[in-house]
Amino acid sequence: MGDIVARKSYNYDVLFKVTKINSNGIIDLAGLTVRIIADAPEYDLKHISKEEMEKRILNTEKSRMARINRCYMNMNKKINGYNNLREQISVDDSPNIFKKESILKKPGIVLHIDGDPEYTNKCRENYKKMGVTAYTYNIPEQEQYKQIYSLLQKIRPNILILTGHDAFIRKKNDIYNIDNYKNSKYYIQGVLEARRYEHNLDNLVIFAGACQSYYEAILSAGANFASAPKRVLIDMMDPLIVAQTIAYTPVDDFVPIANIISNTREGISGIGGIQTRGQYRTGMPGL
Repeated sequence: MGDIVARKSYNYDVLFKVTKINSNGIIDLAGLTVRIIADAPEYDLKHISKEEMEKRILNTEKSRMARINRCYMNMNKKINGYNNLREQISVDDSPNIFKKESILKKPGIVLHIDGDPEYTNKCRENYKKMGVTAYTYNIPEQEQYKQIYSLLQKIRPNILILTGHDAFIRKKNDIYNIDNYKNSKYYIQGVLEARRYEHNLDNLVIFAGACQSYYEAILSAGANFASAPKRVLIDMMDPLIVAQTIAYTPVDDFVPIANIISNTREGISGIGGIQTRGQYRTGMPGL
């Protein structure tokens, strides 16, 4: 339990943590850097050394930071232009003791519910680095929809992120059968509960899903953004990039979906969404 492994049959492409050893010799696995769950026979697994694990995680982190920085720079240009306009408006030639008063800035607030305790902690740390106010809760995927309504009432966020692990059972082949997904039905139930709380797509912006999730069904349930259109793997940071972009897009602008997609692991194959207004508000004077 807890060992780090990779699957020979998949050319060791993804690192997994062993979560359960079953009596029939099948090992349950959870992705270490991507949001997927799987199982494999013991003979198909290779133990990954600490050195190799750290090297691969470091390479993943470098790629993540590059994508986050690109996303941040794009949003920063938009925000600075927006703020400069407001500062110009606030300046005139008439006597005013509040002349050149600073701008009140209110980015969107995030409620992020995740099914894995380690990922929850990582998300919490990364939201702080990104400067996003986020309330993070570790709740197993199958329990999330039962607690969403009360958490929304308590936190009253602008943005809801529902994540965890998922997987499409490829041997069953039918991508439009909800029973062929490990956890997609729970994300769908979670979105439905959230829309029972707030039906307006711009008052509560929702992202839901994980690796290989049932994108069309999650979006149809009421999510603004979801994974994964082509049933591919998504990175841990992809939902956070979505949240960051929404939180810092001005409320009178639409969230730049192209910016989100271009900075996620698999682009349009991994993340998609619909036209949605941002949640960043400014005001005058500043507090």
